[in-house]
Formats: sequence, C-alpha cells, structure tokens
Amino acid sequence: MSKNEKLLVIVNATYFIAATMSAVFVNVYLYAFTGSIYSMTMYAMVRFTMIPLGFYIGGLFSRKMSLSTILSLGLLIIISAFAFLLGFNHLFYDNYYLIFVVGLVLGSGEGLYWFSINSLNLQSSNKETRAAFISTMAIFNSASTVVAPFVATMIVRFSSTDAAGYIRIFQIVIILQIIAALISRKVENVYVNRPYTIWDKFNLKHDIQWRYVMVSHFLFGVRDSLLIVLTSILIYKATGGSGSLYGDLLTGFALLNLLANFAARRLIKRNNRMQMYAFGAALLFTSTMVLVLVPNIYGAIYFGLVNALGNPFMVNTFNIIMMNALQDYIDEENIFGRIITKEFTLNGGRLLGMASIIGFATFIPEPLSLIVAVTFCSSFAIIIVFYAFKYHKQRELIRRA
Repeated sequence: MSKNEKLLVIVNATYFIAATMSAVFVNVYLYAFTGSIYSMTMYAMVRFTMIPLGFYIGGLFSRKMSLSTILSLGLLIIISAFAFLLGFNHLFYDNYYLIFVVGLVLGSGEGLYWFSINSLNLQSSNKETRAAFISTMAIFNSASTVVAPFVATMIVRFSSTDAAGYIRIFQIVIILQIIAALISRKVENVYVNRPYTIWDKFNLKHDIQWRYVMVSHFLFGVRDSLLIVLTSILIYKATGGSGSLYGDLLTGFALLNLLANFAARRLIKRNNRMQMYAFGAALLFTSTMVLVLVPNIYGAIYFGLVNALGNPFMVNTFNIIMMNALQDYIDEENIFGRIITKEFTLNGGRLLGMASIIGFATFIPEPLSLIVAVTFCSSFAIIIVFYAFKYHKQRELIRRA
C-alpha cells in the first residue's frame, strides 16, 4: 500500500476506536435521559440531517483548504460535541432537548470528517488495489471495534456507577480524536482541484450507472437507519440495562466480526462478488428480525453473532462496487460533486427509515409497532441485493448488444 493508504488506515482505525466507544454508549447514555426510543430516533434524525450538510460545507471548504485540513476540522467539531456532553451533562436531566444540540454539532463534524475521508479513500486507491485496501481497512477497523468495547466495559465495570464510567469513556474519546486529527495532518491531498456541480447529479434519467449508485445508497440508508437507532438500545434492554454485560457482548461480537473480515478478504472475488453480497444481506436480515422477535439475551446473542458474520460480506462488497463505479468519473470531473450528492441520498434513506420508526409508533401500538418498523427497515438489505442483480444483468445485456 502507498504511504497515503497506510496513513488513512491508521486514521480510520483510531477514529473507529473512538467512534465505537462513543456511538454505542452515547446512545445508551442519552437514552437514560429520555427513556424513549422515539426521542432517540429524533436525535438521530437531527444528527443525520446535518451529515450531508457537512459534506456540502466540506466541498465549499475544499476550494480553499486541503482535505486533511477539513478532516482535522471535522474531528475538532466532534470533540467539541463530546466536550459539551461531558461538561454540561447535569443539564440534560431537566432539559433533555439538549440532546438535539449534541446531534446537530456531532452531525456537522461527522459530515466534514466523512467527506474528507471518503474523498481521500477514493483518490488514494484504484480499481486494482481497492479490494485489498478496503479489506485491510475493514480488518483494522474491526480490530478497533474489538479493543473499544473491551476497554469501555472495563471502564464501566470499575467505575462507581455506569454513568460515571460513560463520562470517563467520553474523556478517552476526546483524546483519541485529537490523535486522529494530528495523524491526518500527514495525509497528502492527491487531488488537483477543479470546479464541480451538485444539483445536476440528482438527474438520474440518462446515466444508468449513476442511477444505480444513487438508488443503492438510498436503499442502503433505509436499512442502515436500523443500526443507527434501534439495535444498540434493543441489545442494552435485552441485557436488563447492565452496562458491563452490554460491553462484554459487544466485545465478543466485534471479535467475531474481525475474524469474518479476514474470511471476507479471502473469499470475496470479482467473479463471486454478487453471491457474497446476497449471502451477507440474508444474514443481516435474519439477525435484526430475531433481535426484535426474541427481545431477550438469546435474541441479542443471535443478532450479534449473525450480524458480525454477515456484515463484512455485505458492507465490504457494497463499498467495493460503489467505489469502483465512482472511479469511472474521477478522470472526467471533480468527483466531489458526486460524493456530496450520494451522501444526501444515503442520508435521505436513513431519514426515511427513522421517520418510519416514528410513523409506525404513531399509528400502531407497541410492541407491534417496533416489529413492523424493524421488518420494514430490515427488508431493504434484501431489496438492495435484488436491485444490484437486476442492474448487473441489464448492464451485461447492454454490453453484449
């Protein structure tokens, strides 16, 4: 791998340690203040509305700043969100709406970070090295997600209360984000900046490949909303609200996910990519369905094991296919316009999924509303694969014509 690729792997891994420690426990920590899955869903909607706006702002900044500078700026904003959560947590008991302020700031920083890292990942690799680069990054990220819940669990276990443990976790997360920001300064911006456009990219009539990229991201986003909002809280509830048991489960799941990423790196080939895609999607669909239908420790264990096994086969394949498709545009234009546009589409799917969770809860009583919402969002793992098979079959027919 090139120097840039190695640095990006390190930055991603450091970020993933911090993100895994924070994301799961932020949801649980904020859930303690609201006591409502649906308030947490609205928090997530605020956060994921800001992410594509962060992409848009990142694109504007790219005209004056390097991508590594924008990446560092995004991390600093994320740090400020955690600092706010850490310094003013006592206000959340009486003013739970402050969770939406956290979502707004956190989403903005994440948008800048992911705009930069996605652009650098695409520009620093090519179609020949991309599968190895993504697989290596996934392995390091998985290793990070093994370390993160283990460390977090130890912190919670040896703290006087779960809440005190969560505060210590946030302190460590801030330090890790600072380290990632410092390392990112060494990443070279390999792109020659040119003007780009955004709004014309929403026209999907004439370019079937671009339509495939956009629709796939939207479908992926609907399914992803489930992981963002519900799964961590459902697992936490299944453990009886024990922070240490919750962390133990996450550590075990992350270890299996690491092994699955090693397997995926060996097994996913160009000639079997679609079959691996379908295999991963089927596992992810069953994992979330069992979690909501069997809302106890056994359902949580099944979800964690099957999700950890299936995730690399679906998500890694999705990333390879999408990045290869975007590569075809990189020599013709400034790719930032397409990166920003697809992020709006991805988060549009996420917001639809989150809105469906609230919508079903409005008209259907619990626990049936939760089952319907999970079924709806889970089904998109299957839908996206069917759509991919249809597109690739259509593309093959066009090539033969």
